[in-house]
Amino acid sequence: MRPMVAASVSGGFGSGESVAAFKALATEAEAGDASAQRRLGLCFRDGLGTDPDIHRAMAWYQRSAAQNDPMAALELGLMLESGLGISSDHGEAGKWYRVALDLWRDRAEGGDALGQFVLGLCHEVGAGVPAAHREALKWYGRSAERGCAHAQWALGRLHEDGLGVVRDYSEAVRCYRAAAFQGHARACFNLGLMAELGLGMVRDADCSASWYGKALEVWRRWAELGDPAAATALAAMYEAGHGVAKDYAVAVCWYRRAARQGNPLAQFELGRLSMEGRGVERNDVEAVGWFRLAAGRGHADAQFHLGLMHEHGRGVTRRFEEAFRWYDKAADEGPARRWDAFHRLVPAAGEVPEGCGLGAW
Repeated sequence: MRPMVAASVSGGFGSGESVAAFKALATEAEAGDASAQRRLGLCFRDGLGTDPDIHRAMAWYQRSAAQNDPMAALELGLMLESGLGISSDHGEAGKWYRVALDLWRDRAEGGDALGQFVLGLCHEVGAGVPAAHREALKWYGRSAERGCAHAQWALGRLHEDGLGVVRDYSEAVRCYRAAAFQGHARACFNLGLMAELGLGMVRDADCSASWYGKALEVWRRWAELGDPAAATALAAMYEAGHGVAKDYAVAVCWYRRAARQGNPLAQFELGRLSMEGRGVERNDVEAVGWFRLAAGRGHADAQFHLGLMHEHGRGVTRRFEEAFRWYDKAADEGPARRWDAFHRLVPAAGEVPEGCGLGAW
């Protein structure tokens, strides 16, 4: 089901003011603000307002986590476990996971909606705890009851897919509606698709178009402000023709904006369209370049496509050993996949204000 956008809580870093925003954030971080230190780590991780530097990202995450910022500690656990761009260290990863989960659990048990949502997410993807959809369902449910739109969307997704619960399209629609009425774009999109297909509700083209339109409105606003996750979602809408006329050229433009900001899903999609020659002149070399960037962030489809390119000698020298190396990575359900799954499910910038407590994300 598209679009499933990756998170980007980047503030103003996608715009022309990105360098100025980065400098202002760096000043706050140097002064000791834990939240600013975590966000500066994100800037170095994704190259927002500066050149990407995974080691400097780690250093800022560590400074923030040392001040008990639970999100920074969780990011450290994910990065150290996955080994994406750095050497993996499962012992050190486990230490930071324990710090993060203790902090989030204290908040969750105290009734904090954000803490409840994050605990649900950790249980869904297996970040520091065994993956367990039933446990995820419990914590998402508690957060949703407190009005957290993103948790309501996540709860709907589990009901729609039958994860940890018997599949129930009607319940999924109920959860999506609760989130959509708060302006949650992904929930609006899901409702549009379910109305289009007649899942959990009567098939209704007008209703579908209305919900797609609401999602488009939110994503377009945030995409124009420079948020890469919103740009990726908007591109997917144009590529599939959901709520708008299908237009590969427009899709490519939005994917390219997001890909240049480090969004791995956009990088993969841009590589795929370059490989297929849709909305852009076919260019296998450029496709391989985008696939490599996304594959380096644990994107399984990009890794598989890199295998295909090496197997068939498209954009690269034909090398079967390299092809099977990428196929193995794509099939691996380990830490790199967990890192990718986690960042696809966290709130995007346009979703942060929605729901109880998410402004602290």
